[in-house]
Amino acid sequence: MFVLVDYNKNYSDVCSELSLKGYSLVTIFKLCLNGKNSINLQMEKIRELKKRINPKYCAVQVQIDRFENSTVGTINSLKLEFDLVIGLGGLNKINRFFLEDIQVDFLRDPHNVIFRSKMDFIHHFNSGINHVLCSLAEQRNIGFIFSLNFVSGKGKNIAKEFGRICQNISFARKFNVPVYLNFIIGNVNQIKSSSELVKIGSLFDMDIKQKKDISRIIENKIEENNFKKSDKYICDGIHFV
Repeated sequence: MFVLVDYNKNYSDVCSELSLKGYSLVTIFKLCLNGKNSINLQMEKIRELKKRINPKYCAVQVQIDRFENSTVGTINSLKLEFDLVIGLGGLNKINRFFLEDIQVDFLRDPHNVIFRSKMDFIHHFNSGINHVLCSLAEQRNIGFIFSLNFVSGKGKNIAKEFGRICQNISFARKFNVPVYLNFIIGNVNQIKSSSELVKIGSLFDMDIKQKKDISRIIENKIEENNFKKSDKYICDGIHFV
């Protein structure tokens, strides 16, 4: 099974434990878009880290702090250097931007409140996703990542995050959008087995297909991206045998 791992101080311990369990890890590097000079410095550091630790698979998580004319080109160019490109969601305009305007593989946590607190509605949650955005995700083959990291927090927001994720999983099911539900692993305690993830998926009202697909979604997307980078790929629906 492929799992997503944050690059942090626990990285070596996490890698060792995942290796013992036979998991394939995808290392996540984080990039904040907040000015050209800052982006260049961050990318230099990320390239140095990639060269030093030499991960088999690597992803970049993009956080948009500031929109610029070069934002679309900057994000689209990341496909050349990383196996996966993940957009960090939150604000409704950012969620729509990732799903409509650029080439990302996954939108992560569109319900989150790191940019701004959300006020829920009377009959449904303000979860950052609706039928229109799910339709865009389906058309553009973009999956959703819902991280379980929020469960280590405290307070009433845990219940709200749970409800918002459940609502988004339901939207995704209606439009057949792939859903990855797991910890973005930052320490060994967040490593879960396939059977544990199936049980966790039941808590979030995932159907049987969604729970089974969790173990393959990341791997399938990496295989698809690698094929598109190969000489056999021409465009969607056309390739050499």
